[in-house]
Amino acid sequence: MAGIMKTTASLEEKSLRLTAADPNEHLLPISQITADAFAGGQHVAEISQQYIGNCHYDWDTTRLIWKGDKLVHHWGVWGYPMRLGGGQLKVAGVGAVVTLEAYRQQGLMQTAALASFRAMQENGYDLSILRGRHYAKFGYVRAWNYITYRLKPEELPRFELQSDYHLLGPNQMAAMDALYNKSHADFSGTAVRPTYSMLQASDMNAYGWFDASGALAGYVRAAPVDDNKTLQCLEAVGDPQQALAILADLMPQAPYEAVTFFTLPQAHPVLQIIRRGACVVENQYFYHTGWQVRLVNLASTLEKLRPLLENRLQRSRLASWRGLLTLDAGTQKAGLWLENGRITLTSTTDNDDCIDAGPALARLLIGSDDPDEIMQQEAIACTGLGAKLAQVLFPNLHPMLSQWDEF
Repeated sequence: MAGIMKTTASLEEKSLRLTAADPNEHLLPISQITADAFAGGQHVAEISQQYIGNCHYDWDTTRLIWKGDKLVHHWGVWGYPMRLGGGQLKVAGVGAVVTLEAYRQQGLMQTAALASFRAMQENGYDLSILRGRHYAKFGYVRAWNYITYRLKPEELPRFELQSDYHLLGPNQMAAMDALYNKSHADFSGTAVRPTYSMLQASDMNAYGWFDASGALAGYVRAAPVDDNKTLQCLEAVGDPQQALAILADLMPQAPYEAVTFFTLPQAHPVLQIIRRGACVVENQYFYHTGWQVRLVNLASTLEKLRPLLENRLQRSRLASWRGLLTLDAGTQKAGLWLENGRITLTSTTDNDDCIDAGPALARLLIGSDDPDEIMQQEAIACTGLGAKLAQVLFPNLHPMLSQWDEF
């Protein structure tokens, strides 16, 4: 409470005020400060209609700082359910964080962030995910990498088109979301849609095909990048051979030098076909500049993941182990009582079998990499059977968020 009062007093001394966001009053100033910071002041209407409005932007947990009627800082939150190993967690995606230049180096981002974290807890969030630098001090750690599959045009697997395809428009968004949710149900890191709604077919870059009844059967999202030298596939849903046939059909429409696949889950059926042949896979590692994750509520996260953890435990050599495993995230701690393949969440945490991970516990929970690598990279201290239990309970899930859903 003292820290909150000190922060509030500090803002008042500078004639600044901290508020939540109001969709009826703040849409335009939020869109304008975002456009000024990231789009050279352009595309304000597009940002207000697509990126802030008409999407999963969370007005309740976003935090704004004002100087009179002027918005000087924006900490934006986009809330969504994230799939994880067949389960779901409630995630607060943070984006469009900006402080006007004249107000930087005054602690405004920290003030807004801490207030937002409290609101996230109050609103039932489990994790927070963002992309960028300067956030490690708030407890964010590496979440996942950017992975790109790159092929020469002649290396693209060739299949016959099974049906005609057409450029899709906004009226097909609901059907696309339904197909995506069904086909990506087991892909960790992906968002449960709807997230964004596109207003123009040219923004969607989606080519779909239909079944005999006229219902959408699948689609591919692909657009030119790298000065139109590369055709980049961002999403594929439905028959993977039909998806690849559409991409091959699009290739002659421009003098593409390569075709790439970006932010597709590792187990995606299209990538499984591609890996049978020739391709280059670029795994771009980040630490403080890429995707990062922060634990918001350890207890709620563990409770939602408990069936998944039990399933892993029951299939392991430690299925019959009986004891208490302590998970220490620094600011939060929890105990897992393991007995005959069952797991009970307990507040009792003092014991000899411990995973003392600090903020990096979030990496283990989402399976951001192989557990041994996470423990080595983050210098996680394990005692007793902690390390062996980490290997059993927290395997690599290869999480990946689609470019469509980035915030």
